[in-house]
Parts: sequence; C-alpha cells; structure tokens
Amino acid sequence: MTQSERIEIIRQMANSSNAMQVSPAMSSFIEDLKAEILAEELIVQHGLLDAQKSDVEDEISQLESQDNRADEEEDFDSDENLRDMKAVSPLMREIFGE
Repeated sequence: MTQSERIEIIRQMANSSNAMQVSPAMSSFIEDLKAEILAEELIVQHGLLDAQKSDVEDEISQLESQDNRADEEEDFDSDENLRDMKAVSPLMREIFGE
C-alpha cells in the first residue's frame, strides 16, 4: 500500500459518518490541549514571558563559571589547540632512529 493510498483511507474515515465519536468530556479536554499548545507556540515565537529572576541568576552563574575556567592554568599536555601537533616527541624520534 502506498503512502497516497493510506492518506486517502484516512481522509475517507475522517469524512465518513461512521467516524468515532468522542465523549463531551474528552472533546473538552482536547480543546483545552489545543488552546494550551497554541498559547505555548505564541509565547515561544513572540517571547511574551518576562525573564524570571532565577533564570537570570542561573545565566549569570554559568557565565561566571566560564570566566573562572579561563583563569585556570592551561593544560599544555592534553590541549591539542595549544600544542604543535606536527612536532615529533623525543620518544618517537628514538623509535625511528632520528
């Protein structure tokens, strides 16, 4: 069965009079969920929520921790960005007889 055939079956079921009826309580629940999703999308798209104090404090602490890491001594032995990776170690020179 192809995808278009499956879509056509779903379309026919949705338009048929035999479609499953939902109880009023479930229908109300579904409408509430739809409204909640729409409200969430609106807030996410337009940023209608003010920044909470705890969010700001959390961001500040993360920035401060990054600043503290910059003050720490660099590990030249394991940081590839701080070493010349094309240089050959003395041990490797001995192995190759150089």
